[in-house]
Amino acid sequence: MILDVNQKQVEPDITLLEFKGRIALGRESQRVETLVSELIAQNRKKLVFDLSGVDYIDSAGIGIVTFCFGTVKEAGGALRIANPTERVKKLFHLTHVDTFLSVFPTVAEACQDFDVSPGA
Repeated sequence: MILDVNQKQVEPDITLLEFKGRIALGRESQRVETLVSELIAQNRKKLVFDLSGVDYIDSAGIGIVTFCFGTVKEAGGALRIANPTERVKKLFHLTHVDTFLSVFPTVAEACQDFDVSPGA
């Protein structure tokens, strides 16, 4: 399945990106980097990636998520991960991505974290 990304706004200022499919090497996944750059240019710097619909992620996909995290952080924003599937959660753990990315079991908890994190 090709990667599908659905964008939603969570008031007051959080952008939710819902992913469905595979985050893997290829043009579809690279669009995510472009989308994140466009959001930052629009001053949308609080992002949540809902990964509940991601059934596969490879090393390139891990790299894309990591790149997006760094891009958002460099712009003074924050990225949260919500609802990763068990497979994605395991890969984040094996690659130690979960040591610097904030991962939450639900979108609501990821959004709520922006309210309690200093400088979020």
